Amino acid sequence: MELEDYIPEVEDFYRKKHSGRKLQWHHHMSNGTITFCNRVGRFDLDVTTFQMAVLFAWNQRPSDRITFENLCLATELPDPELRKTLWSLVAFPKLKRQVLLCEPEAKMSKEFNDATSFWINQEFVLIKNGKPQKRGKINLIGRLQLSTERSKEEDNESIVQLRILRTQEAIVKIMKMRKRITNAQLQTELVEILKNMFLPSKKMIKEQIEWLIEHKYMRRDEDNINQFIYMA
Repeated sequence: MELEDYIPEVEDFYRKKHSGRKLQWHHHMSNGTITFCNRVGRFDLDVTTFQMAVLFAWNQRPSDRITFENLCLATELPDPELRKTLWSLVAFPKLKRQVLLCEPEAKMSKEFNDATSFWINQEFVLIKNGKPQKRGKINLIGRLQLSTERSKEEDNESIVQLRILRTQEAIVKIMKMRKRITNAQLQTELVEILKNMFLPSKKMIKEQIEWLIEHKYMRRDEDNINQFIYMA
């Protein structure tokens, strides 16, 4: 599950409680607490929604290295916000051991490029009175919560379009190889191909399947609507 998967539930709950009102989301002003686990221990981190979105990229792949470019795709954060958020996780001033590590090392967020790779620090630990703690809580929000910088629509739109293109390419690749496949199998293989870039939502997958059917790249089996057939 991604953060966006919970939005319809919250909006539905709000509509039932407040008839005639419109719910507006201000992600740059939101925060929460997540549980962070590594080889050393288990820690509660107070984070902004943006920090949460970045860390969630490792939910299904805790040992992977993820590039800046793929984190941009996975989170849909504009470049300036992503840089600032990543910097808060690789160089938080109050921590002796950071939550994330990166390569090549950078002295400031401007030095990150598309190929810069980030990964979870499995040796992250909180130090108290000079001793490592296997459990604990820390606030990583700092001054990030004071930011009122809004996402640029054109930046978000370009990321969304790139996600759509990558999803379409992956579906066509699977269909060319399999020729015939069930909806469930297609979704499983699609997530496997795209997981190092981003995890497509069910809505996006459905929309791109429909687009490819409409443009004659594939079709549904007439005897089984849950099975797709590749059209050369």
